[in-house]
Amino acid sequence: MKSRGILVKRSNCLVFFFHDGALHCKNYLTGKEFEASPLLVPILGKLDGWRGFRGVERLLPEYSPASIRQSLRRLIASTAVLVRGGSQAKRESALSAWQTWGVEARFFHLATKNTHTAPITVDEARFNRALKRREPPPPSLKRYFARARVHLPDPTSQLHGQLPEVLLSRRTHRHFGAGRVSLEQLSILLRLTWGFTNHIHWPGLGSLPVKTSPSGGARHSLEVYLWCSHVKGLSPGIYHYRPDRHELELLKAGRIAEQMARLCGHQEWVQDCSVLFVMTTVLARVTWRYRFSRAYRVILLEAGHFGQTF
Repeated sequence: MKSRGILVKRSNCLVFFFHDGALHCKNYLTGKEFEASPLLVPILGKLDGWRGFRGVERLLPEYSPASIRQSLRRLIASTAVLVRGGSQAKRESALSAWQTWGVEARFFHLATKNTHTAPITVDEARFNRALKRREPPPPSLKRYFARARVHLPDPTSQLHGQLPEVLLSRRTHRHFGAGRVSLEQLSILLRLTWGFTNHIHWPGLGSLPVKTSPSGGARHSLEVYLWCSHVKGLSPGIYHYRPDRHELELLKAGRIAEQMARLCGHQEWVQDCSVLFVMTTVLARVTWRYRFSRAYRVILLEAGHFGQTF
């Protein structure tokens, strides 16, 4: 890498921790981790603004220019240091909405979002037997033996009607039929899950949309994208659902079945589904109202509500 004209600064996505007695540095955005000298911390502390290599040399007169340049190249390769205008710098600048919540929510989200890069093929029965040999599974029940107990009435006679029958028959399947989802079925699913069903007056904000699932502060930060493979009357492609107008916006046309499996951690069975519904969040809608990082949990809870409603 030629150093002339290059501006660098430290990454804003670094965490330091001890592992096996050694100090480690990890960039939780890129996932890159390396064993670090404690001397690196004060050096990175000085790289808080964009500087050229010569500027960094002037900041660190106790080191030779050659060693500084060599170290900077290593730090750039390990993503601890950014190059202005580079792809990593652009990725970090896109995280502006997270700044409201400090490091903890951003660290948890970005450090745990990635899955394996290739399909995992295991013999499920053999894998589980090996787990049991290593350690027995924890009990499925939690009990307080010394506490008083209250026997509840048997609800069996009351569990009739459409809703109880739906709940009791609910299962998760990994196999899909050979037919197609109709556009009418798709419309119903979208309206009853992510569509606007009404509006309410919120003090100081005026009219806000209502959906069939709750949202903290009526923020409704979730968006849904459809990866359509087999829908009658709809060309294969990626669509965005517009709830206010109850319509789809085509983002990318073409077959996307193989991409669906990759998105879901290389689970090949996913590519046989007719439609994959992908929820994302517009983070700023939540951080605008809730200025504390605990609100990140609201987004996760909300996604769970919508998944169950769906």
